[in-house]
Amino acid sequence: MSDNKELLKKYGVDAALVITQSNTFYLGGYESTNCRILMTDDKDYFFTDMRYLEEAKSCLKDRFEVLLGGIEEIKELTDKLKVKKLGVEENISYGEYVSLKKLFDGVEFVAVDDAFKEMRAVKSEREIQLIKSAQVVTETAFNEILPFIKEGVSEIEIAARLEYIMLKNGCELAFDSIVAFGENGSKPHAHRSERKLRKGEFVTMDFGAKYKGYCSDMTRTVALGSVDERKARAYNAVLESNILAEKAVKAGEKCCDIDAVARNYLAKFSLDKYFSHSLGHSVGVDIHEMPSFSPKCDELLKPGMIITVEPGVYLEGDFGLRIEDMILVTDNGGEVLTHADKNLIVL
Repeated sequence: MSDNKELLKKYGVDAALVITQSNTFYLGGYESTNCRILMTDDKDYFFTDMRYLEEAKSCLKDRFEVLLGGIEEIKELTDKLKVKKLGVEENISYGEYVSLKKLFDGVEFVAVDDAFKEMRAVKSEREIQLIKSAQVVTETAFNEILPFIKEGVSEIEIAARLEYIMLKNGCELAFDSIVAFGENGSKPHAHRSERKLRKGEFVTMDFGAKYKGYCSDMTRTVALGSVDERKARAYNAVLESNILAEKAVKAGEKCCDIDAVARNYLAKFSLDKYFSHSLGHSVGVDIHEMPSFSPKCDELLKPGMIITVEPGVYLEGDFGLRIEDMILVTDNGGEVLTHADKNLIVL
């Protein structure tokens, strides 16, 4: 919480009210379904209800004054502190905004979302280690699922088995796993179904574990039985675009330029028109954070950022494939955090 004063100075606010769950967890490292944080120039306050009060005091007493109460009690405190400008998050519901405006009548609201995006973009060493730990479990799930991929198994069965492996190894799920066979693979975020696997098809699996509040993310595409020459060429093109983009990652580079590396390589095979999403996104407390490897993102990479590199091609009604790694930005390049085999595996 040492950046409080700088945050408040930058936005010219007297205090900042934080209510979204990902930001309260980021600031406190404590997860609850009922918590609000008031950041001030001198002290930080954590408000919760009776269900979490004792535990929150035990976990947070060295960094917060933990108090019983909600928005009304926060309003009483801001009145006492003579708060005239209050930093608020834009990523709240319309109903929450209306309620806050009514209660804090006469107080000027200032959006501070960009401050949190900037803080969360660069990971601390502790955050990096937690993400690495989550990735170890994700790769354990990948290695253990391969013998389970056989003709006749369904997308739902593979997804359930992947998630069970991550849960039994002490993690939560970073998101609902994506498993897509054959023509379903042409949908980047396909909903898993009872579709049965047949020989000669691709199996695309996008999944990730969440360890102590921090996410991992990985996609691998494998084939069952055999793979025809057309699919093999597409796979090799996506793999090479992944490798080239990762080699281009280093501090100071523009995010959009990394995206272009992969996209331009796929264009050599006329596959760029089938690459329908950005190259990657940052990962942390949330599975999708900022910045991203997108054609529209000109933000410069900084050491400590963790971003996915996930090129793919999607031929509607035919097949699709994607290869996704996480990469840590360093001064000297990028450290690939994903170690699972990404050469084409034919089971």
